[in-house]
Amino acid sequence: MLSFVRLSILAIVALFFVAPAAAVQPTGSAGWTTDGWVSMPGALYAGPGKRYDEVGSIGAGERVRVDRCVTPRWCQIHTASVRGWISLDNLSFGQQPDGLLVGPKFPTERGAKGQVCFYDGADFSGGSFCADSGRVFRDLSLTGLDNSIASIEVGDGVSAIVCRDRGFRSYCKVINASQDRLEGLLTNSITSIRVY
Repeated sequence: MLSFVRLSILAIVALFFVAPAAAVQPTGSAGWTTDGWVSMPGALYAGPGKRYDEVGSIGAGERVRVDRCVTPRWCQIHTASVRGWISLDNLSFGQQPDGLLVGPKFPTERGAKGQVCFYDGADFSGGSFCADSGRVFRDLSLTGLDNSIASIEVGDGVSAIVCRDRGFRSYCKVINASQDRLEGLLTNSITSIRVY
């Protein structure tokens, strides 16, 4: 009986170590393909531009993961079955695909003299920096703060837009209220910030 209890306890403990591995976030930022107009809709290239060989295609409205955007107009994407470079005009970020002329709409509070503070630990702990309304960080890697934010404290009457990639690209979220723990796609993954 004692060995059965020991085996049961070991099995339960093993589940705690195996479960986090299954919960790992997928790589890349969430995105959608659209029917943009710069390149053939859905054309995938071997590199960032039409001068590279076409390596495949993907239809509009497909869910993709965006690995990186290395030039102002081209991003590398992948799905379970395809990988390649696509024009930024053929990509949309967010919960659903947007049309060609639909840009991000961020419902933010504006104009107050408050601050937003960013912490490298959960529950507003660890190292921090604060930014007043109107402050913009297009690339946190230039300040040494890239991919280091785990919680955000929002002052009265201000908001912040935080994005995974520099230049406010990729997955972005409006932060209107303090967040003691950021969601998985943003935890230690923020690269650009705008405080309103």
